[in-house]
Amino acid sequence: MKKTIITTLLICIAPFILMAQQTNDLSPEEIDAFKIQCQERVDAFQMGLEVIADKSQNADIKSHYIKTIPEMFMGEGDPWTDTNGGKHAAVKMQVSSISSGKTTDIPLKQYLQRLRNMPYTSVELKKAKTCMISNLYKVSDNLYMGTCTFFQYFTGQSGDNVVYRDYTQKEVDVYIRRVADGSLGSYWDMKFGDINVTETQKL
Repeated sequence: MKKTIITTLLICIAPFILMAQQTNDLSPEEIDAFKIQCQERVDAFQMGLEVIADKSQNADIKSHYIKTIPEMFMGEGDPWTDTNGGKHAAVKMQVSSISSGKTTDIPLKQYLQRLRNMPYTSVELKKAKTCMISNLYKVSDNLYMGTCTFFQYFTGQSGDNVVYRDYTQKEVDVYIRRVADGSLGSYWDMKFGDINVTETQKL
């Protein structure tokens, strides 16, 4: 059995913990809108990961999610430029190895391909604790950035046998931007950034 943990992302939904001293120009209604939008994105993201990892799923369906999931992230999985002209590498997904104690950064698109080729016949993702958004601060006009800490159980099976199970704590960068639309008015657009592993325990 491979020792390297192939992590999957399960970002929990509300409640969010927001640092009021850094977000005092946001209304309660706007903060509630963040919660709703994040829930919708997380539900879609989680479903896509489960489909990609499931060996019984149709290959075309897996390919569909591998193609569309990057749209939830900054740069859509490619190098990107922020509103101030800063250049950024493609969003990364960090995986960890319990045996070595080391972590490895993998570009998002490469990670999704690895997820499809996991050495398991089935995968179960389960929320372990409440998700928290913290350190939410204003980057520039109409742009906020925060960190989402989330927790999950991961179980991989081969046939009827559980061959790997772990508990992981992770952090993901969250970007929230107000977008002005001529027909719809203004709305908040949320994108995810890098995913980092902060703790992994084998169960």
